[in-house]
Amino acid sequence: MAKAAKKAETKAETTDLRTVFAACVLFRVVNALCVRTFFSADEYWQSVEVAHKLVFGYGHLTWEWSHGLRGYLHPLIFAVPYKIAQTIGLDSTAVTVWSPRIVQAVIAAAGDVHVYKLAHRWFAGAKRKAKDEKSEGAAEPDAAARWALFCSLACWFNFFCAVRTFSNCTEAALTVAALAYWPWTGAASENDDVKNVKRPLSLALAAAACVVRPAAALYWLPMFVEESVKSVSRVRFILKEALPIGAAALAISTCVDRVFYGRWEIVLWNFFRFNALDGGGALYGSHPWHWNLTQGYPAIATVFLPLAAMACRDKKRWAPLAVVGWTVLGYSVPAHKEFRFLLPALAPTLAAAGAQLASFSGRKRVAAVVLILLTQIPAALYLSLRHQSGTVSVMSVLTAAVDAGETHSAGILSLTPCHQHPWTTHVHRPNVGMRFLRCDPPGFGTPKGELDEADKFKADAGAFLRFNFGKGWAKPDGSLADAAAWRDILGVDQVGWDRGIPKPGDIEPNLHRKDAVKARNAALKVPSHVVMFDGVYALDGVAEWLRSWGFFKTADLRHADVPVDREIQFRVWVFSRPDTDPDHFEIAAVAEETGMTWEQAEKATMRLREATKRRDREETMTHEERLALHEQMARERKEKEEKRAAELKRRSEEAAAAAAKAADPDAIIADRRRKEEEERLRVEENERRKLLGEDDRPDEELTPQERLDRMIRQAAANIERAEAAAAKEAEGKKDEL
Repeated sequence: MAKAAKKAETKAETTDLRTVFAACVLFRVVNALCVRTFFSADEYWQSVEVAHKLVFGYGHLTWEWSHGLRGYLHPLIFAVPYKIAQTIGLDSTAVTVWSPRIVQAVIAAAGDVHVYKLAHRWFAGAKRKAKDEKSEGAAEPDAAARWALFCSLACWFNFFCAVRTFSNCTEAALTVAALAYWPWTGAASENDDVKNVKRPLSLALAAAACVVRPAAALYWLPMFVEESVKSVSRVRFILKEALPIGAAALAISTCVDRVFYGRWEIVLWNFFRFNALDGGGALYGSHPWHWNLTQGYPAIATVFLPLAAMACRDKKRWAPLAVVGWTVLGYSVPAHKEFRFLLPALAPTLAAAGAQLASFSGRKRVAAVVLILLTQIPAALYLSLRHQSGTVSVMSVLTAAVDAGETHSAGILSLTPCHQHPWTTHVHRPNVGMRFLRCDPPGFGTPKGELDEADKFKADAGAFLRFNFGKGWAKPDGSLADAAAWRDILGVDQVGWDRGIPKPGDIEPNLHRKDAVKARNAALKVPSHVVMFDGVYALDGVAEWLRSWGFFKTADLRHADVPVDREIQFRVWVFSRPDTDPDHFEIAAVAEETGMTWEQAEKATMRLREATKRRDREETMTHEERLALHEQMARERKEKEEKRAAELKRRSEEAAAAAAKAADPDAIIADRRRKEEEERLRVEENERRKLLGEDDRPDEELTPQERLDRMIRQAAANIERAEAAAAKEAEGKKDEL
């Protein structure tokens, strides 16, 4: 009987957790669709960009991937939906943009559920509050879990960050799941039975978190040491659980990296050596040792932090504060610090804050909930929908330009600080050139002692653009550049280009093929679209270079209401230029080689191109399709020949008639007399109509007085017609009576 009751209770708990998980997935999917702002470059460049390159074969790998500092297990999570979409032929831009977010939403929902479970284990040990008990005290067994879930869903930083494709977000979900199964000392005894304590599972989840992000070892090392010292079965824990699970995780990670790197790489060691021993993390900024304590964690935990402290004090459960404390202190050791690094420490705080809400009386709980909503919702919505949105929304502008066929030559150039917006995942076109300002550290892609591309551009933007892309030849007013300017720029003798677009009439007969090729190659080096922040335009030489190539502004997007770090400004601008039509270069070369006129060379080039397209099309056809195509071509050829023959016959007849008329003087004299008579009759008719008031000459041929007389006559005629119609209508009504 007891077993049946326990089985029914377990089944009810499982059903409850499934319902909670489904609700959390729905919430996080909506959350993922709402987040449309930029936070940090790693969201794209260390996860989905890598997955995109793995599946589709193009994209960009940052310098970390060249030096074995990142593991491939995390990007593989997002490579799965990409591969499925590619297999079924649905790999559109919308899929490459949103499918990783949906996957991450499910991962975040799993983290929310385990915050629920963690609060249940830590704070559901007290008995149910009596009905007549009016003072604050212990909560109902599941109340702490439910309110912890509320805190997790309401937390502004979870809404803003948890659904992004950072490795930190996956690490946080794995960490809270591991915490929910860890054998805690002092956890609620009635909830800490065998079904809740799953130490091997907890170790496996913790190992996975360390594989996804090696810095998670700072989180788990103190708990591992504590369990090794306090556990009754410490030998079993170390030799039969921790070491085998850790070794398996390391082996799996290393083998996966071996497959994709093509060489053996121990990413955990590489990561530790670069960040801890070489101090490489400071390359992206350093903070005071106390930043996590005084700014980082208070900013993301906000009102939940004092609630959690109250819960731990009142219920004598110190595990949440211990986990948060050693995590914040551990992450204070490296010089480089970020808000997202502290995401795994947020779950214990939320679990404890939920327990405190559950123990509040009615009015105090309402006040606390109102305070939470007022502090969390505005921050979540503003940061997720508005702040730093320009660098994300600009990708939609670029994608639309690509779909409209407006990109050409070198494609898209980003002059923003490096990695400030998504890349190929948000364009998803293999045939579009894309370039940005590289910022590889010295010795990791940039030679030691030299500046990276971003710093070179910042130092002298105009010189950087002229050196890499050349100087254009369009004048500011759009007129043709003179011959001297052309020779200085490209070293050619003939000039005929306006904004980089050659015109048939401007190309001289002696234009050499090498000059046409050189002109075309110069234009191909230059991008068709340039993305920059508004402040970049003011840098020395940028505006001049844009004008020299005929660029004009096509988009002006709001980015931020207040400036943030790393030279990020308020607005994002997009510039584009007209296409340099390759047909003109090809026609010019054909005309020079064959001696044809421009019109002849143009027709020959187009015929050759059509024949090439037809040949390429025929190579993919079946025999029946090829026969049908040839029959259609024969019919079209016959119709064209018949039309040509009829046109030639008509022209020959007209020519013969004209020749015969030209050979007969009497016919010429008669034709002249006939035309003179027609002109005399026309003039007489105009005079007659003028006398009768029926002048039908156009207004342009009348004098002002004649136009006024015409208007008066027309008005009088209209009045007469109106009076006649009214009289007729009155007479008709009289007859009816």
